[in-house]
Amino acid sequence: MKEQAARKNRLEQALSTDIGREFSARTILFHQAIASLAGVSATDMKCLDYIQRGVAQTPGDLARETGLTTGAITAAIDRLERAELVLRERSEQDRRKVLLQLKHSPQLQALMPIYESIADQSRTMTKRYSVEQMETIHDYLTRWIEIMRQETRKITARSATVESKSKGAKKST
Repeated sequence: MKEQAARKNRLEQALSTDIGREFSARTILFHQAIASLAGVSATDMKCLDYIQRGVAQTPGDLARETGLTTGAITAAIDRLERAELVLRERSEQDRRKVLLQLKHSPQLQALMPIYESIADQSRTMTKRYSVEQMETIHDYLTRWIEIMRQETRKITARSATVESKSKGAKKST
């Protein structure tokens, strides 16, 4: 029984810190490498991902989903547009509304083999696991995504509070 508890403790430690941190670092470095190839930032590439998956169809959607300011989103979209990865289009129904679309350009097509390779490796890896194990992995990762959303919101709120306090301090001087 003690051996089982010790094993569980080691796995919890590995998943919550050691492996979790390395996975996070490798993910960031992977996305930064792709972003460098595309001539944009890793944040820009994650914005592109939200657009590609249909999570964000407008700059406002993108700001809400990422927690970035509208100014930061405008700059990211500008960079993605210059890199020929995204198009801004006016909505047919409401001309005031700007819609974001992938630009099916040679630049975007050049990135596809990278994503196809990682997707192929992921599919190969998941074949090792039973349905029950994959359900556990799915549950674990889904819960982590929600934890990261919540923690990001907390940081963003704290950052906004600090920013507004510093602006208030500048006005009173």
